[in-house]
Amino acid sequence: MREEHVTATGWRITGHEAVELVARAAEEAELPVGRDADVLFAARFTVRPLFGSGSAVKAILEALGSAIAREWEGAPPLTRDRPLVRRAARFAGLRWDVLGESGSWTGELTWRHPHGVVAGAACTTHVILVEQSGHTTLSIRVTADGGLASVRGLVGAGQARPSFLSDIGRACRMTFDGGDAAPTRLDEHTIDGFVREVLLSETRQHPVAVLAPLEEGGYVVQPAELAAELLGVARIHYLERHQSTFRLTDALGDRRLSAYWGALRVYMPDFSCADDTANHPLLVRDRLIDPVIRAELVGRLGRFAAARVKMPPGVAVRRDPSLAESPATPGVLLPTTALTLSDPRVNAADPARQVAVPSPTFTLPAELLGIGDHLQALTAQIVLLVEAQGALLDEVARLRTTTAVRAANTTSLERRIGSLERLLARHLPPATGTETLPTPSETPAPGDPEREEDVADGVTLVDTLRQAAASHPDELLILENAERSARESPYDDPDRVAVILDAMAQVARRRQAGALGTSLREAFREFGIDYRGDMSKSTSKKLRQQYLVRGGPDHEYECSEHIVLGSSYDPKYCLRIYFTSRAPVEPRLVIGHVGRHFDVVSTT
Repeated sequence: MREEHVTATGWRITGHEAVELVARAAEEAELPVGRDADVLFAARFTVRPLFGSGSAVKAILEALGSAIAREWEGAPPLTRDRPLVRRAARFAGLRWDVLGESGSWTGELTWRHPHGVVAGAACTTHVILVEQSGHTTLSIRVTADGGLASVRGLVGAGQARPSFLSDIGRACRMTFDGGDAAPTRLDEHTIDGFVREVLLSETRQHPVAVLAPLEEGGYVVQPAELAAELLGVARIHYLERHQSTFRLTDALGDRRLSAYWGALRVYMPDFSCADDTANHPLLVRDRLIDPVIRAELVGRLGRFAAARVKMPPGVAVRRDPSLAESPATPGVLLPTTALTLSDPRVNAADPARQVAVPSPTFTLPAELLGIGDHLQALTAQIVLLVEAQGALLDEVARLRTTTAVRAANTTSLERRIGSLERLLARHLPPATGTETLPTPSETPAPGDPEREEDVADGVTLVDTLRQAAASHPDELLILENAERSARESPYDDPDRVAVILDAMAQVARRRQAGALGTSLREAFREFGIDYRGDMSKSTSKKLRQQYLVRGGPDHEYECSEHIVLGSSYDPKYCLRIYFTSRAPVEPRLVIGHVGRHFDVVSTT
């Protein structure tokens, strides 16, 4: 005899079906949407087809499905009428639920996945898609287990921006904060009205960014590229000509609040012409070209958006308003009475009817009840330790100045003195009572080479690179070509190169944590390091090829930034470290060449 149960809604289901529904409920309960305190990015859009009228839902679901398939091989596509569940794990898990029909439809995605850049960080992307009479809204929130501390601060928050936003932006027209996502052009005739009606508006609640052109024309980063990076967190306006920057300065009445010479200025809400410039982020040319510093800006603006962008009711709440936000775990939806699930067979007959199954109840031993409080206290202590460690690293980096780099020669001097002592020991007997000279048995046999590197500890440039790669794997990516060029280099001071690489790791660490606070040129100058930001504009196409370095079958890096050691072209006394800080989705400094100076017009 088949055992049947009557649910709260009057539907009859078998015992086997009840077990399946309870199992599905347990799987769903394993995927919380994340705490408000752990939000990295949030945005809300109105989405329309790029051409014509109709619904944008299909294009959005395709973009979401492509992003999921990159992490979950063989993932089924997201559809309007079929829910999807994948059991939660540390870096995996998915719940897709739908309600209603075309014209009045809601889709909710909770997707757990690894952070796109920071290794070991788990994120949860929560998406609510609502279609009502052809009007489609897309709400997104990304959280991380452990919040900012787990993704290295604001830089990691900016890098958590969902990649599928770019795909949706190419397929649809997106608007947010009352305006189009595309950048807006400003000229001398529209700047006064822009300052008065937009920047100084008392009702504006969203950041507005202004991009200035270079003096010779063009932009450090194209307006469309910046608009794509700041999609959902700031509206982009760009000045048409360099002369327009003077008009902007006049309209603001203070050049310190303006933007010029290729800079990007972000004006936060409640802006006034008497504000402190520190309240409105400015990325000058050298900083704007750095993708990690731009990611820090996106992280800052994304966190600001999270405070004002609230997620609309999801599918579960729309089905059953008794579902409320749990005060114990903010952001996690829990049932107050029964856990309600949609049954596809029921929806096919009547979408309004539901199958409700009582939520399973578990009783924990009394000894386990206090574990949550202890874990919460421990987590708070760990966060404080991480913040303290970051502050200490930053302070140490600031204290290291030119003296630290010059000290790199101390070991070389000691080895040269030791070489002289050994040379004297071969030809002169040590004076009575002298203990500083080595005995002849400790010296190399007569006839051995007397070059410093032969009598020293045998450390080579390649050894120095490998040691740096092992010591700073999260800060430096040293390519195979760098080792090859170092092996061919006759440069005779590997100790100095070791200190330079250590300083580069310090700068990279501060940059990843969003604590650089200045351009790379100024950051390296604090260490007494001569940094050059790019190749000469007169460099021919043929000579530019030497800056392109392969990093595997699928990656090629343009290592045009370089560190200068020595002023001559003699490779024994001159060395260049060619690298890039501008590789997409790569927070580390990528070192592609350590050795001779590349060919330039003056040497060829």
